[in-house]
Amino acid sequence: MRLRIGLRACGMTAALLGTALGVVAPSQASNTSPQAEAYVVSAQALGGLVAVPPTPDSTFPPGGTQSLPTLNLGPIAVDALLTATTAGDAKAGTASASAAAAHLLLTIPLVGALDVTGIKATCDAPASPGAATGTGTVATAVFTPVPPPAPLPPATPVTITVPTGVNQTVTVPQLGTIVVNKQVTDKDGNLTVEAADITLVGGQEVVLGSAMCGGAMPASNSATHPTH
Repeated sequence: MRLRIGLRACGMTAALLGTALGVVAPSQASNTSPQAEAYVVSAQALGGLVAVPPTPDSTFPPGGTQSLPTLNLGPIAVDALLTATTAGDAKAGTASASAAAAHLLLTIPLVGALDVTGIKATCDAPASPGAATGTGTVATAVFTPVPPPAPLPPATPVTITVPTGVNQTVTVPQLGTIVVNKQVTDKDGNLTVEAADITLVGGQEVVLGSAMCGGAMPASNSATHPTH
């Protein structure tokens, strides 16, 4: 018991000494350089349809804009421009990312179709690990279930009320759940923003509009060494 108390006391003394000297253990790991990634859509394989990798995908470094005029792959059909952009300054320690598409149709076999407009995700990271901010938005979302067998009447489209705020979950019968403006920060202080993270009733995940960024301390211009 005395040994345990002694060790604990030594640890407290070291911690106090470190604080007095201005040396504080970091609460989390952090980037050694800024980074960013953005893409408009990704989807796991479902109903016999192929998976959709992050598309179009831009990363920093080196950064830049990746775009597609349209997309028709797996369960995803996009008839508007898809744009993913990343940028950063390695010396300044800053980074940014954005992803956008005006209209997208997600078709799930034997379930229905989700029509989404105004998809956008942004992320901005200053030269301070863990200080990134961003937002994800969806303008409208309408789910149309697969028509039931005749002679039953066709299913009525469901207009989904898109909530405001961060990490807002909406449950849509027959479809699954949608997390709007999903935001998660990892252990390195990188923020990932998703306009909509959809988990289907079968467990598959579909992401619409993803922007990730993380800053770092500015690079030192020069190292100063004492002279003797």
